[in-house]
Amino acid sequence: MALSSKMPKDPDPSYTKARNTALRLISYRSRSESEVKRRLQGRFTDGAIEKTLGSLRDQGLVDDAAFAKQWREQRERSRPRGPAIISQELRRLGVDREVIQDALLDFDSAANAYKAGSKYASKLSVADGTEFRRKLGGFLQRRGFGGDVLGQTVERIWRESLDPLDGAIDGDSQDD
Repeated sequence: MALSSKMPKDPDPSYTKARNTALRLISYRSRSESEVKRRLQGRFTDGAIEKTLGSLRDQGLVDDAAFAKQWREQRERSRPRGPAIISQELRRLGVDREVIQDALLDFDSAANAYKAGSKYASKLSVADGTEFRRKLGGFLQRRGFGGDVLGQTVERIWRESLDPLDGAIDGDSQDD
């Protein structure tokens, strides 16, 4: 008996193609539901797209909450960004604001700002404190950090650049 006769025919070949396309998309990297939908639109029927997304959701292959958390963690590891930039990136990828807020609940802005700022500051060859603060502050601001975190991080890195052992000895202590 031939293998093809054992397998039921899919009444909607558009669904099969849409599903295969979606699986190929998410095999490269995780994607938001909106991102997958956007990539399928125009190529497949609305019914096939909805059926595909429903199937992927049921199997846990498309999950915006997990995607947002994974995106944030990847940013923390490789390219530290502030919560404003991460939120902006996730919104652009179609993730709901509530999901983004949940993903950023335990985000450590100070640690991420320090990680990004330290790497950048090591490349600066500025002896003047004002220029150092301006350059490092601008860099961190462009990376989505702001407010108190920005100011405290700039001051901490400046103090450490004056006395490299300062950061290793008293760590996060702040003498204001």
